[in-house]
Amino acid sequence: MNQSLNGSQAPAMAPGSPGVDAVDVASWVLSALIMFTCVCGIAGNGLVVWLLSFRVERTPYSVYVLHLAVADLLFLLCMASLVSLKSSLLANTRSLAQELLQRVKYFAYTAGLSLLTAISVHRCVSVLFPIWYKCHRPRQLSARACAGIWALSLVMNTLASVFCSWSWRSDERRCFAVDLALISLILGLFTPMMAVSSLILFVRVRRSSTRGRRRPTRLYMAILASVLVYFICVLPLGVYWFLLYWLHLQSQVQLLYACLARLSSSVGSSANPVIYFLVGTRQGHRLRESLGAVLGRVLRDTPELEGRETHSSYTNEVGD
Repeated sequence: MNQSLNGSQAPAMAPGSPGVDAVDVASWVLSALIMFTCVCGIAGNGLVVWLLSFRVERTPYSVYVLHLAVADLLFLLCMASLVSLKSSLLANTRSLAQELLQRVKYFAYTAGLSLLTAISVHRCVSVLFPIWYKCHRPRQLSARACAGIWALSLVMNTLASVFCSWSWRSDERRCFAVDLALISLILGLFTPMMAVSSLILFVRVRRSSTRGRRRPTRLYMAILASVLVYFICVLPLGVYWFLLYWLHLQSQVQLLYACLARLSSSVGSSANPVIYFLVGTRQGHRLRESLGAVLGRVLRDTPELEGRETHSSYTNEVGD
């Protein structure tokens, strides 16, 4: 994405312009909050990656969650590195390292959004078509879907980067068209798919709860909470990219909105480990259980009856 889109550079402030000091202080405070959030998120997602790799039995949904944690971890590492570079003496220069970090950040952002959409759609299909899902679902579906998502995200962002680097000086409109197509795909395809599938899951949870048949699984709750956090925290960054094309914002407003968008996206990428812990812990056992047991309970697709966990932790999907 081009320079006007990515917001990697803080907008230049005219000397003596009103509100410059207040904007500078606010941007520094927000940058500190972004760095703190990134550090916490890196630790949380790193822990999730380690637990899912070595401590938790593999299930279809654990594959998605593992890849989502990797995408969030990569995004937060790039965000923290960019904040560090922008706070240094090189803040007003554009280096190759900054450009590379921006591209990797967009790649991780696209992959994370796609993976969260895949989790929601996968769960929605298993609810709407349970017989087909159990009898005819392709084996290794989760692993293949994750591999396809990573490949698609890499191709999309690589093409956008290469095309813009070749055409930026000759024709800015071509780069504009490529970036706009990528943003439209993110906001116009993945986000509605996630919203519709999550709405179906929410309706299903409400119906099951009101009819008193059984309590919703923790997996339901974790997926819905992650999607809600995405719409509240992560989506503003994509909206920010989109608005820069159409709105001629003042430099101070653009700087503050850029910092807020980065902070909210950092919170969104750091929130999933917290969601897994809160959803997976049983009341009264919060400090007595291992984190692996808590995470494994979230990924079980089995209902809880009368406040007890069923012993059938995994269904015949373990081979996925």
